Amino acid sequence: MKRILSLLLSVVMLVSAMSLVDFSAFAASKLPATSITSLSAKDNGFKVKWKKRANITGYQIQVATDKKFKKNAKTVVVKKQKTTTATIKKLKSKKKYYVRIRTYKNSNNKKIYSPWSKVKSTKTPKTIKCKEDNIKKEIENHCTNNNNHSIKCGNMGRWFNSRDEVDNYWVQVDNNYAKQYQDGTITFEEYNKKSPYGYECWSCSYCGKWTGNFKYD
Repeated sequence: MKRILSLLLSVVMLVSAMSLVDFSAFAASKLPATSITSLSAKDNGFKVKWKKRANITGYQIQVATDKKFKKNAKTVVVKKQKTTTATIKKLKSKKKYYVRIRTYKNSNNKKIYSPWSKVKSTKTPKTIKCKEDNIKKEIENHCTNNNNHSIKCGNMGRWFNSRDEVDNYWVQVDNNYAKQYQDGTITFEEYNKKSPYGYECWSCSYCGKWTGNFKYD
């Protein structure tokens, strides 16, 4: 009888001990990690590529201006397992950024993460300034109703009174897509595809109005 009671007590103690074990750490160690294959600088940001992994839900990318990922930290979640590229936008120009990535998997209403990849770094380029058309103004009212400009209208599809208006329009367009992504209306992949990462612009030599092209991946 004492032997049976002792055995039952051992079983109870074993079950209690197992309930205290955090199996998420074990699960994370089994989740396949990924690694960054390349970083390429772009206007106000950079493009990151990584290795695709199977049996996961997606990827989490983290960038910051320090190796501890505390300063100017930014996190991007890629929700598709097959995606292997992302463009990180709206960063500070001429700044060194550190980048790392890990995989994650949804399990029992929780996210399980793999270990972080090795940290890589890149420097964002200097902000490209727009250059005015060098042709001299010839006729003051040459461009009435937006016709007969000295250059063609860019893919922005409109003319602006100043370079600042061009910049504000780009920010407005990007913020609109960013809000849709935050609201869950579009995925990060759709945001990455639709939102321009930068632009180039120029002015009409006749009327001085500005237009430009959005830049996409």
